[in-house]
Amino acid sequence: MSRILDVLVALALCLTLMGQARAASYTPRSDYGYPAGLIPDCPGVNKSATISPRMMSQLQVTMHRLSSTGQVIRRNIPVEIAHKVIAKDKSIDLKNKKTVLYAVGFWDSSAFPFSQAIGTSYSKRGYNVFLSETMTFLTYIYPKSVRLVRFIGKKMGEFLVRLTELGLDPENLELVGTSLGAHEVAYAAKYYYQVTGKKPSRLTGLDPAGPCFRSLGPEDKFAKTDAEKVDVIHTNIDGFGIAETLGHIDIYANGGEFQPSDIPYIPCLVVCSHVRAMLYWWQALEHPKKFIAVKCNTVQEARFAQCFNNTPVNYLGLEAHFDRPGIYYMATSNEFPYYQGKEGLKEENEIYTSVVRRINDDEG
Repeated sequence: MSRILDVLVALALCLTLMGQARAASYTPRSDYGYPAGLIPDCPGVNKSATISPRMMSQLQVTMHRLSSTGQVIRRNIPVEIAHKVIAKDKSIDLKNKKTVLYAVGFWDSSAFPFSQAIGTSYSKRGYNVFLSETMTFLTYIYPKSVRLVRFIGKKMGEFLVRLTELGLDPENLELVGTSLGAHEVAYAAKYYYQVTGKKPSRLTGLDPAGPCFRSLGPEDKFAKTDAEKVDVIHTNIDGFGIAETLGHIDIYANGGEFQPSDIPYIPCLVVCSHVRAMLYWWQALEHPKKFIAVKCNTVQEARFAQCFNNTPVNYLGLEAHFDRPGIYYMATSNEFPYYQGKEGLKEENEIYTSVVRRINDDEG
């Protein structure tokens, strides 16, 4: 049985390792070129888009909290009146607690399990937690959704400005977004700064969407100028994510191209790798300082896991050291909850080559 499992693991790795080779044995020839990434240009992407007054009630904010018994309590409120409801809610403390707004991605919802899990993790840490509910709108054809997310981001920015008028200190404001939602909260942060003259304390991108954004400048997408502290985890940089460094800290998980599958015979390809960013962040919230990354000089070094001999390290999660900015490589396990801790700093534990080595070391 173990021999069969090894064969299945090897097959999955062969599929997953396409484009995931390591520099120890392979260096791409210059005439092969470099990946452009999925859909780098979308003509007309900067054209304005809007939501009709009739549909605006469907653009919502979800209040997410835990009861005294640990039960999840959720309430969806139209974004344009959310501040009025929050002002009357005694469970919300804008003046003394940290506040997080988490933006879901394309074809995503605040009601989906991963979104709720992230909301619950922040709630357990004492945050006021709000999640964007955009399922009605970010399910259009993707380029149309890209255009709409600018408008949605502005509306979320207006919501945050109103919370500030109710007592929210921008130093206690953190924004997190996954995929297309990363750009949504970036647009919200840009608007917030335009109106208040202040930036949110922190902005976190969970594999920010690359298609239609690769060719845009920082004023039109997620950027490190949008908040005082900006960090990004990259998990599918040539597919649904983006290879470009966008934050003060950019962490490339397992090189950032593809993530290892936790089901041996099913490779973790584009969607799987893209979504994995949410799981890593959720587990980083649940297991502080367990996802450890080592500093790299370039994104290319991160792609090829050539950073193990470097000494500066950093953490994925709320404990990140922003006084150590730069590019980082983070090794993970292929099994939930994915972190390797300090073992991930050892080159022999790099997930792809370590498993292949184990298989080939078998004398049989």
